[in-house]
Amino acid sequence: MIDFLFLDEGLCYSCKKEDIYKYHLCPNCLDKLDYIGNTFKLSGNTCYSLYFYNDFMKKLIGDYKFNRNTSLKEVFSEMLYQFLIDKNLTDFDYILASPSSRKTVNKRGFDHINLIVDGFSNKLEIKKLVEFKKVKNTKSQHTLNRFERNENLRGAFRLDKEIKGSKILLIDDLITTGNTALETIKELKNRGASEVVTLAICSERSVN
Repeated sequence: MIDFLFLDEGLCYSCKKEDIYKYHLCPNCLDKLDYIGNTFKLSGNTCYSLYFYNDFMKKLIGDYKFNRNTSLKEVFSEMLYQFLIDKNLTDFDYILASPSSRKTVNKRGFDHINLIVDGFSNKLEIKKLVEFKKVKNTKSQHTLNRFERNENLRGAFRLDKEIKGSKILLIDDLITTGNTALETIKELKNRGASEVVTLAICSERSVN
């Protein structure tokens, strides 16, 4: 895994030009983010998203996931951690980083959501649900129609652990249709979870 360990100290982790102001970003880069703090429901399950998936957020996530600018894990970790503290969303038995398949992790070189969760799970003193796995290599959801998306994710996840009565915090980078989150929630509840709350860095839903 390539990590950007040689960033100039004190400079924005995105543009690498201006001084850091918040979340390891400079004021100019922060201004390009569209904060929404949305709360919405997915088939009765509570979901939160911090930002709208605008062009700058798309670039930021792409730089992290595909250009291996893994220093950006610190940006996303701090955003999520501060939101959880501000909203008092800390009463969970487990945190689950939305999993990627082994094939995807090997190709990318790192588990991008898991790295983000590592940045704050210990601070919240909430255990990670590491037994939850993605066991099926799926196609990118955005390339499929509605029916194909449902079929694509069917049986994609598995949890070999009893979690009866547990409250789970599910972390993801992006919610679009919500199908991935719903399939994950389905498996968690089949294994006994009493509640699953999803928190995403961003979503395509711009209004409450």
